[in-house]
Amino acid sequence: MKIGDICDINAASISKKDRIEKIKYLDTSNITENRIESLRSYNILDAPSRAQRKVKNNTILYSLVRPNLRHFGKLTNPESNLIVSTGFATLDVKEEFSREIDADYLYYSLTQQYITNHLQTIAENSVSSYPSISTNDLASIDISFPSYDVQKRISQVLLNIDKKISINKQINRNLAA
Repeated sequence: MKIGDICDINAASISKKDRIEKIKYLDTSNITENRIESLRSYNILDAPSRAQRKVKNNTILYSLVRPNLRHFGKLTNPESNLIVSTGFATLDVKEEFSREIDADYLYYSLTQQYITNHLQTIAENSVSSYPSISTNDLASIDISFPSYDVQKRISQVLLNIDKKISINKQINRNLAA
């Protein structure tokens, strides 16, 4: 299935009708392999011009610049005032596929090294001044999905591994301190 068929890409942006005064902002350089380094808080009037994209639970973020730097992640229960950079493509599984496509499985599929390499090749051949991809490049990626139950089991194993890695890194930081 093509990503563009199963996901809404860049579904929501802030507008004047939104009653947001303060935001937490995530730029592409502040997330790597699903680890958020920091968020910046801004009064909406002082926010960077790229602070435009609204997100929700299970939104997948994929940087449109230099895919090989692995600035991507999946948001779990983000704060309601979290706004992300237009440097990201935001991907949300369409409602009609919510019982067929597991967002975690989709995230892990999109972040496989061979897909990152494919997107980096496209980026390096882009006509912009730096290696970049478009949302159409992401939308055209074709992924095969096993049954929903199998997706859930696979993504749960991968989530557990990621949690264990995170715990081990925290232990190493504590030991180093």
